[in-house]
Amino acid sequence: MSPVRAQQTEMAQQRQNIQLAPELKKNNNFFNHMDLGVTLGTTGLGLEVSMPVHDMVRVRTGLSYMPRFEVPMTFGIQVGDDPSTSASKFSKMASVLQDLTGNPVDDHVEMLGKAKMWNWNFLVDFYPLKNNKHWRVTAGFFLGPSTVAEAFNKTESMASLVAVSIYNNMYDKLHGKTKRELAGVKLVDLSILGEKYQDIYFDLDLLLKLQEGFDNAGRMGIHLGTYVRDVVDEAGNVIHKKGDPYIMTPDDDHMVKANMEVNAFKPYVGFGYDGRLVKGNDRLKVGVDAGIMLWGGKPSLLTHDGTDLINDVEGVTGKVGDYVDVMSKLSVYPVLNVKFSYTIF
Repeated sequence: MSPVRAQQTEMAQQRQNIQLAPELKKNNNFFNHMDLGVTLGTTGLGLEVSMPVHDMVRVRTGLSYMPRFEVPMTFGIQVGDDPSTSASKFSKMASVLQDLTGNPVDDHVEMLGKAKMWNWNFLVDFYPLKNNKHWRVTAGFFLGPSTVAEAFNKTESMASLVAVSIYNNMYDKLHGKTKRELAGVKLVDLSILGEKYQDIYFDLDLLLKLQEGFDNAGRMGIHLGTYVRDVVDEAGNVIHKKGDPYIMTPDDDHMVKANMEVNAFKPYVGFGYDGRLVKGNDRLKVGVDAGIMLWGGKPSLLTHDGTDLINDVEGVTGKVGDYVDVMSKLSVYPVLNVKFSYTIF
């Protein structure tokens, strides 16, 4: 080959390499662009960034937050273990409690349930169709607090719950006491007023009558269902037998609460579709994700006293029972999200 011909061939090759360079850069999809997206769906509102790591693989990460919408619930207050006699007993005791507290006592407690879910996610998209970059399958995980929902009494029910606590305090001081033990009972400890009040006790006959009245009525609380197994204390003693009614009483702050608990680490599998949002514009995209978040089994619905309404109790009635039935079936959480994204570079 002549020197002139060789030089022409070399120049042609250089021109071809220059023309191919942009295309080669385009095909090298290792972090060559980034999408910023806004998500909306069953995981809440979220922000997400994504980048390709291969022609067929993309990684995504982001944060999602479920707005705290409120779900009202109502629980009835029961006196004793027998629902059929509770109303008449409550009517009598409510009058006594109103005299003691100065406030009327309702026969129910109003509560609010609120979502409390947020998660960080890390997801990997795989595009199995070589000539179609719209459909994908996805695997990854969500990570967030184990408490995903909470319920607590409304402020309007505080007066009734305080009255219930006062009643149960008196019941506990009198119930099961012998005459000798009753002689040493202080229904109200007045020692804070001074030394001369420390030894003031109620008349024993009066205490016996009060004990009889409280024993006939029974403890006061919110009847939620019946135990499905024996409940034991730390020493192994059975404190509630299978089939006993579960009656929730206020905590030390005179409140009733419950939290829905799941695993903090939640694997995810699903599929999705991405496409242009506006024809002729490759930067604006819309996508859909559908899949399941694995909670690691049935969630727990724990009251403030540690009772699990899903796994320890059955026969929860009313709207609350409907919620419990639905949650007891949610060993996985359905994910259906829409994402609007923009290619930054």
